[in-house]
Amino acid sequence: MCHMVGHPTYMRVYGRVQGRGGMSMNFERLDWNLVSNIKASERRTQVLKILNENPRMNGEIADELGVSTKWARRQVKWLEKRDLVEELTTDKRNYKLYRATEKGKQIVEVL
Repeated sequence: MCHMVGHPTYMRVYGRVQGRGGMSMNFERLDWNLVSNIKASERRTQVLKILNENPRMNGEIADELGVSTKWARRQVKWLEKRDLVEELTTDKRNYKLYRATEKGKQIVEVL
């Protein structure tokens, strides 16, 4: 038996969620408080989705969203502290690239 969960493209079957990409993930293991904190901020949601698509620098995120680089950097750091995004260029001081982690990708599937 299937139940609709949150969005019409998701089907919950025996504790698993079928996401948009057809990938199945463990529904009960998601941190729903974290999902709620991300959904509470439309911009934070946008940043996570952008970093899920392709690695980007803070300046690129800022340009895409029409916000300051400082603001974009703050959002990326918030997501990074929660293991939702990771820095790809650890030896660089400036112009760092970030991308969504597996945990971040799973959350994007339910946003």
